[in-house]
This record gives sequence, C-alpha cells and structure tokens, in this order.
Amino acid sequence: MKSQKQLTKSISIIIPIYNEEKTIMATLKNILFIFQQHKINFEIIIIIDIAPNDNSLKIIKSLSAQYDEIKYFSRTGKQGIASAIYLGIENSQNEVTMIVMGDSSEDPLDLVNMIKKMSEGYDMVFANRFSKGSKFKDYPKNKLLANRLCNNTIKFLFGINSKDITNAVKVYRTIFLKQIQITSEGFEIFVELPIKSYLL
Repeated sequence: MKSQKQLTKSISIIIPIYNEEKTIMATLKNILFIFQQHKINFEIIIIIDIAPNDNSLKIIKSLSAQYDEIKYFSRTGKQGIASAIYLGIENSQNEVTMIVMGDSSEDPLDLVNMIKKMSEGYDMVFANRFSKGSKFKDYPKNKLLANRLCNNTIKFLFGINSKDITNAVKVYRTIFLKQIQITSEGFEIFVELPIKSYLL
C-alpha cells in the first residue's frame, strides 16, 4: 500500500523474546551498529518473557545501561508473542514501527533496506523469505507447502500484494498499528496485523 511520499523520520523496533540468551546480544549489537552507521533515528523496545535458567534479562539490562536506544519490559513466565507485540505497539512513539525476532535470523542491512523502502511513501513493507536466491535450511516440505497455500489464499482474499504475508518481519506506519484491536494470542498475529492494517 502506497501513500503520499514522505521520509521516514524515526522508527521503533519491537523485539519480543523468550529464552534467547544465545542470540540476543548479537541481534542487538548488530542492529545498533548498522542503524547508527546509517544515521537512522531509532529506539529498540524489547519485551522479554522471563524463562527459567535463561540469562536474557541480565544481558538486556547490561546493554540497556550502555545504549540509550534500548528500553525493555520484563514479564514473568511465557505470556505469549501476541501480547508482547501489543505491549510494544502501545509504547511505540515513533513514526514507523518494525517487528523483528531476537534470534539473529535477519540481516540488519535488510532491515535498513525495508526502512528505505518505507521512505518511498509506503505504509507497510514486508520481508520476503521467498525472493529470488533465497535458500531454506531444514525447512520441512509439508510446512513449506502449507505456508505457500496460506499466503496465496490471503493474497487472493484480501488483495494484499505480498508473497510472504506470514513472515514476522514487517514495517508499518505506527498510526495504523495503534488503531488495530488485536485479538490474536499467538503467532497468528503476524497475519492479523497486515490484514487489519490493509483494511483500515
């Protein structure tokens, strides 16, 4: 969806995590380095559900003390990714909101390119795991088939021009997300958000 062209001035990056001790430091440091390098005005909002015997919160507290861009909310127990993202949206004050996973599965340069695309005047930009040259490691064929069927069905029903609507990594105008009444309880939120944003 494309609107009047305007530059992206600021971005909030929502990262919901649970038991990401092994990857969260690399995820955050890579984002910090690349975004600072590209002179993007940003904040990182981390929502952490505290897992037993996991040091993610300790790592995040340490990084938050070093970097003003990082703020976090900690919650006891596994409360779910949908409510974590909702909390992130509630606390997003910037023009654009991006949702990113905490497992270092995204190249920060790809995230920057998505933001640049938003600056062309788009209201939403989605990552695409099925673009030319993409490779999947240990991705079950039955899961891939179900994914393609789901994406094509949503594309047909709602007219959303995306090959990977179910991908978690997306960028939105924050004003859209704040208008949505979220009903998801789990990972279906990654379908709910783009459909409801598109229909606004």
